[in-house]
Amino acid sequence: MFNTSHTAYGHFMNAHLSEKLLKTWISGWSSCRSYQPHDDGRTVSVSLTDHGNQQEHFVYEPTDELILSLATETRADPNRLLTVATTRMDELLDLLSPLGLRVIDNHQALMTVNMDGQDVEDPRPPDEVFSITHLHEPTCRRVIVTADGEEAARGSVAVEQGFAVYDRILTSEKFRRRGLGSYVMRALTSAVLQDDVEHGLLMASADGQQLYQYLGWEHLADVFVVRA
Repeated sequence: MFNTSHTAYGHFMNAHLSEKLLKTWISGWSSCRSYQPHDDGRTVSVSLTDHGNQQEHFVYEPTDELILSLATETRADPNRLLTVATTRMDELLDLLSPLGLRVIDNHQALMTVNMDGQDVEDPRPPDEVFSITHLHEPTCRRVIVTADGEEAARGSVAVEQGFAVYDRILTSEKFRRRGLGSYVMRALTSAVLQDDVEHGLLMASADGQQLYQYLGWEHLADVFVVRA
């Protein structure tokens, strides 16, 4: 993945928003999805091998000049997505508006949590009908929750340079509003705390942000995605 040594990060280990922080999230996210990120100096790109090999390009807090250049390239390639992590989303979207790109998501957020004080015990399921399976893969840990043999929820987490990077915390529609999102997050956290992790990172959807805030996560940056 990327060279993300502790020495190079300095205050980054306090989970301050930075380009390196976004790259750490990309590395962990890619580990759980078997992607191979590539840093070209302007963006980090990932071939979405499970989505027809679309190319997703990530950029952190770009200058006006850079985002206009990237957006122009995106407009010329229907197979390309541009994902921007920023603290000035409205300003950048206004800047891009004349280019006619489609905004396919402007409700995501990069979020973090301090892992100190997180529960190290495997949580109890919210109902005795649920059972949990832990999968420990070389680059990612996963949990799958089932009810009578049917998948009810799942989630993944990877460790990158002292960060636990969570991914795809999903609950099947049939089993929503039964506490499974919190259960999966706590199960993943208890599994990963045996590693040397100091903070958690995740990219939250609009629906997920309320859950993560309830669990103590903090908002770092808005994230939006555009395409031709």
